Amino acid sequence: MRGKTKLLVLTLIVVVAVACLAFALHYVPFYAPSYLAWIGIVAALIGVVSLVRPLRFLGLRTRWHALAVALCGVALAVAAVLWPAPVMRSTQPHQRLDEFLPEYQFSEVHEVRVRAPREAVVKAMREVSLADMPAAVVLLRIRAAASGHLGGPAPDTRPLLDTMLQAGSGFLVLDVSNPSELVYGMVGFVHKPKPPITTPEEFAAFVEPGGLRVAFNLRVVPEGDGVVRVSTETRCLANGDEARRTFAGYWRVIYPGSAIIRRVWLDAIVDRAVRDAGASRQGE
Repeated sequence: MRGKTKLLVLTLIVVVAVACLAFALHYVPFYAPSYLAWIGIVAALIGVVSLVRPLRFLGLRTRWHALAVALCGVALAVAAVLWPAPVMRSTQPHQRLDEFLPEYQFSEVHEVRVRAPREAVVKAMREVSLADMPAAVVLLRIRAAASGHLGGPAPDTRPLLDTMLQAGSGFLVLDVSNPSELVYGMVGFVHKPKPPITTPEEFAAFVEPGGLRVAFNLRVVPEGDGVVRVSTETRCLANGDEARRTFAGYWRVIYPGSAIIRRVWLDAIVDRAVRDAGASRQGE
């Protein structure tokens, strides 16, 4: 009987692990340092728990086994966090984002496709709000709770791009002259207050040691036959080795949450565009 119970538990663990991996790969594009860092973190936590009470169903029958797993997990996480981050250049066709941050050390790209008029997608891109993104609200509240801020106001119904540009947010407009590609940025330091950067020219010229530049875009590209591709790319460039090492650890730990928020953002744009296009057809 115990053998059957153990087999059932192991089967459930495998099923849950596969489901979690499928979810992660759908929302979080594979980025080896981040995935390895989180594998290490989870292994370390399992090892620490097993030091208190060995998790025999995972094969951790003694506290020595648990200690070994915990140490291996810590070593893997540290190695992943400290892995070098070389400077890269995009190999994709030119986009306006390239004009502001052509080189970068950290990046993430997400895209979805929708069958809707380009104008409806562009309109949705500008009007979607945090209230349209329940999953993002949950993640943001988890991050706030980790900082000691529990609860919070109801999700903002104003356009998300407008709220990002309110005083104190740190974001600035880099280029919104083309409605099909909006480009925004942010400048900061790892251990100091944000500098007073307010123009695209100041953003491009910011190379002070210890500083960091972040730029991202929202882009709409018609692909023919009524299909539109909606994408977002985020790029980060640290000025100097110390800033790069410090930001690498931060980026690789928060990357899954960041990726989920951006993918949910795109999904909300698609949902709103489809809804608005449908309402427009019904009103004709």
